[in-house]
Amino acid sequence: MKLNNFFRVFLVFLAVTLADGCSPVEKDNSYKLISCDERLENVLAESKLNNFEHQKFNKLLANEFPKYKEIFIEAGEVNDIDWELLAAISFKESQWNPKAKSKTGVRGMMMVTLETAAIVGVNNRLDPVQSINGGAKYFANILTKNIFGKTDLDKLKISLASYNLGPTNIINIASTIDKEPNEMSWEDFYLKLKNISGPDVGLIDINNYTRGQQAIDYVERVSEFYDLMEVHSCKAKTQSV
Repeated sequence: MKLNNFFRVFLVFLAVTLADGCSPVEKDNSYKLISCDERLENVLAESKLNNFEHQKFNKLLANEFPKYKEIFIEAGEVNDIDWELLAAISFKESQWNPKAKSKTGVRGMMMVTLETAAIVGVNNRLDPVQSINGGAKYFANILTKNIFGKTDLDKLKISLASYNLGPTNIINIASTIDKEPNEMSWEDFYLKLKNISGPDVGLIDINNYTRGQQAIDYVERVSEFYDLMEVHSCKAKTQSV
């Protein structure tokens, strides 16, 4: 099942409404059609990104993203994941820079580790095709194996935290939550992560920026970028009609 936007319900009527430049959103348990531009206004009103982040996203969306769009679309189709979500993850990971490298040694568009690269068959992490497809395969595997989450949105956010922090660490955190796996919410993990530092999960804090808070911010940022990518996709589709 493909994953939908963080801030709207399943787009039941998308195919019908795209021609009119509209998409359905839920409000007071009813559907109301809004245009892509109205959707963007809503997203920006809810956004926690600062002006610099928005400007950088828009600049790279216009200048860098088109080089890799088809790769994301194909990887999304192969792994049954919204390509906009994969693009959002990649933007947060590398800002769509195929040569990106972190201090911890992860590299490429999807910032995969050497261990993960070996698991998903990536021989060259700096190759955008290999990195995007490998990252998509890895995230799809996380989604499939994730048993935590009360709602689809909970499951998705917990899976994003797993991509960032590592599935084993998320499993260990879940073991401290006194609920059945299918009753756990993202809020439950959020509260646990607030009190987790690097040594707790075998990772490194950045100054006073704890590893748990990094994971929380990662999930929130990917959520924002996913929303922006969905709006961009909506506008692109309506312009092509």
